[in-house]
Amino acid sequence: MAEAFSFFSPLKINCGSHALDHLPFELAVHGARAPLILASPEQVDRPRLAKVVNAFKTSGLTLGIYDRLADRQEADLIPLLAQMFRDGNCDSLVAVGSGAVVDAAKCLNLAVPADPFNGKGDRGRLRPLMLVAIPGGNGDEATGYASDGKQRLASAEMVPSVVFIDPEMMHLSDERAIVNAALVALVHAVEAFLEDSIGPPGHAYAIAAIGLIMENLPAVLHSHGAERRRCLQAVVNGQVAAGIAFYAAEPGICHGLSLRLKAATPLPEGFLMATLLPHLLEIAASVKPQVVGRLLDPIAGSEVHALTADELKAARATARIWEFFESLNAEMALPVPTSLADAGISEAQLNRILSTDSAALQDDAVKQMVARAQKGICLVDDPARIDS
Repeated sequence: MAEAFSFFSPLKINCGSHALDHLPFELAVHGARAPLILASPEQVDRPRLAKVVNAFKTSGLTLGIYDRLADRQEADLIPLLAQMFRDGNCDSLVAVGSGAVVDAAKCLNLAVPADPFNGKGDRGRLRPLMLVAIPGGNGDEATGYASDGKQRLASAEMVPSVVFIDPEMMHLSDERAIVNAALVALVHAVEAFLEDSIGPPGHAYAIAAIGLIMENLPAVLHSHGAERRRCLQAVVNGQVAAGIAFYAAEPGICHGLSLRLKAATPLPEGFLMATLLPHLLEIAASVKPQVVGRLLDPIAGSEVHALTADELKAARATARIWEFFESLNAEMALPVPTSLADAGISEAQLNRILSTDSAALQDDAVKQMVARAQKGICLVDDPARIDS
């Protein structure tokens, strides 16, 4: 454990059957009586949005609803939403969805603070923000990060007050998008776990996220009905936990590299990050094998972790990550690439990216990791021995 660490998360998680029924109560706890509900028809159909609205039917609260958000951030829309918020005498926000919907809610919250500007540049206390989670979020929804369509914003004040994870909202609409978002969350959780500065609380969230996503994401792709909803609910919980851990940590190298690499390939960001992850673990294991070895517990389970010799745990954790991606590939038309070359990124493109003035990209370990990811080299010399 690090001698000193800092961890902060104000987010409350309300999960389970009828979780939506607690929306009016949680708003009342924050002194709110007139929420504005934000949603996108591209993410949430009318029957599911109706389930959210029905949670308020006996509450006596006054609702405002804007359900025409696009599935991408529109900066010009925020002033119009702010005017709607004020004209309707709203006092809080309920974001139903993920990604751009939650970004819009956070940006709107910055535009309609509960306290006026104090003349010193401080924005003041923001409105209560409730998040109704759906599959397809990558965990960013649970953080103080948001995009306004032009730049990435960061403030602890933007972290939602409560997230609601209700099985009634679990619907597999876009398999590829859900897998991509889950892979982003998984890599964020692993990179957060490798960072000492978030301390035991942050590591606990990272461990929970890794276990929930790896155990349940493959089942999402081949199960049906109630079992699929159960697995989706577990994955969404994992994504929220990953977001909490990610927000407590510094963004990792897989995160940073994928942002640069995505301009060179049509492959989704999560698939790119997944391509880099095993190679990150291989390099990290050469520096701190015990830390990487502890990942075997959430990756493969406590029994496998207990039965594996200490000197083999790091290698076995990496091998299980490869196996996890193979299990996803067996269910998907678009596989997780085994190398950056398979992702369509040439060595020349990679060299241009690595030649930037970013200090992180000039690190020898990072260059070694990227070189291995380009060729698809794995350091597990004897897979049979690892799985014995």
